[in-house]
Amino acid sequence: MEYNILEKAGLSQRKKRERKDKITEEDKKREEKLDFSFYDGDRRYGFGGYYYDGRWRGVAQVIKDRYNLTKDSKILIDRCHKGFLVFDLKKLIPGIIVYGIHPSEYPVNHAMEGYGRWALMNEIEKDKDPIIIEQEAINEVMPFLLKADNLNLPFKDKYFDCVISIENVCAFYPHECIKVLRELMRVTKDNGKNSYVQNDSWENEEQKHKLMNWSLLCKTFLDVEQWKGLLEQEGYLGDWGFTIIEWIT
Repeated sequence: MEYNILEKAGLSQRKKRERKDKITEEDKKREEKLDFSFYDGDRRYGFGGYYYDGRWRGVAQVIKDRYNLTKDSKILIDRCHKGFLVFDLKKLIPGIIVYGIHPSEYPVNHAMEGYGRWALMNEIEKDKDPIIIEQEAINEVMPFLLKADNLNLPFKDKYFDCVISIENVCAFYPHECIKVLRELMRVTKDNGKNSYVQNDSWENEEQKHKLMNWSLLCKTFLDVEQWKGLLEQEGYLGDWGFTIIEWIT
């Protein structure tokens, strides 16, 4: 069913974003490498600096409550970026197994950046050096972060109780995105019944135009109803949500 976990955590998925220059095919080819330029380079072409800021803690709580996660659960975070949600779930539910996968080495190799500064500002373990705090966080998540091919996930059938996939299925071309979805369903129990998939989409032609002229990574462009139809067609049984771009000109 439709249930946007990010919105439930207070993170609006109707994005009002601005880019000063029109995105070119050259920009897209550069940023789809998902390396420094996308994560920590110019804000016009990516995150503009992707550091731990605590926002995923609320998302972790929503996921825990929505999917009844316990210390015995096994979770997969698809396109895990720098491992923030993996870390927050592990902290929230001690003993839980949480893996994160990403198609690029860069964010995995820069896991938990900014956590020490955030911990200092929020007086987390205030008697400890923030550099040590961040290194401990890195050590905790790194064994569970993998550079992986979404078309051939390195996990057994039905291994996970829950998969969380945010803005990744749509980042593949149409002939690939179905395979990506099927792989996520393959490694999850009950065809993803206890899971969540979110993709870039639109509800009207204006939003479609804005998405297609803004998105750096989206390669499968479907409206909300088309995505719902695809998920149903493939037998996906879990929750879904959408990112809607409301571009400021």
